[in-house]
Amino acid sequence: MKELKLVVTFIRMALQEESAYRLNFLLHLLKAVLELAGSIGGIWVLFRNNESLNGWTMPETLAVLGVYLLVQSVKNLVIGPSMNLLGGMDGEIEQGTFDYTLLRPVSKQFYVSLRKWSPWSVFHMAVSMGVIILALASMDKAVSWGALVIFAAALAVAIGILYSLMLFLSSMAFWYRGTYLLWIMEDLMQAGRYPMGMYPRFVRLALTWVFPLGFIVSVPSQALVQEPPLAALLAGAGIMAVLFIGASVFFTASLRKYTSASS
Repeated sequence: MKELKLVVTFIRMALQEESAYRLNFLLHLLKAVLELAGSIGGIWVLFRNNESLNGWTMPETLAVLGVYLLVQSVKNLVIGPSMNLLGGMDGEIEQGTFDYTLLRPVSKQFYVSLRKWSPWSVFHMAVSMGVIILALASMDKAVSWGALVIFAAALAVAIGILYSLMLFLSSMAFWYRGTYLLWIMEDLMQAGRYPMGMYPRFVRLALTWVFPLGFIVSVPSQALVQEPPLAALLAGAGIMAVLFIGASVFFTASLRKYTSASS
């Protein structure tokens, strides 16, 4: 119950902070429009002279883009801002101000994971859902309730995998300051804008088993536009469990490596 009250407090603080800068709404709106136009424009160029690429049609690729944008917006809602506050360039580890977090009488992993919110990401989530709905309407394909349930489950697994990876990479800053691995991860995430089937085989393997982008974006997308990937969903759930436990253990061990700015 105490943790729930803390989350509500974090969200309220974020809303108060953002409401103090009214111009942010227009800036976020402009950013969302430009990003969406650029992404859809790229897909249009790919399919301008092709009906399909490696078995993927334009509406199906648009659905993948929508899922990618949805995952990104959920990440940017709380996971990304919180992890950047921990292990980013201006994060507490780099600045040597993590002492204040250590002194708080609450689970350290809970606190560093949910303390920073970006309310504008809710708008981006709505935009991404609009892209998904538009793609499904263009396919003229009815999506069953079973597919929607599998999609929701696959999306939850994707967010769990993404959170675990970001917690692990952020914790690396305890060991090697100045290594901003979250930036590298953000660059790799860009590959999720397009279906894994469009990439060469060795790239698909790397983006599935080395950096599990295939489970983060492709599996939820397949639940909507192709056959529900039950086997891949189960495999993803197993990967998520292993990554979550591993990242949590690594984060706890990394706390002992922290030295403040005054040390």
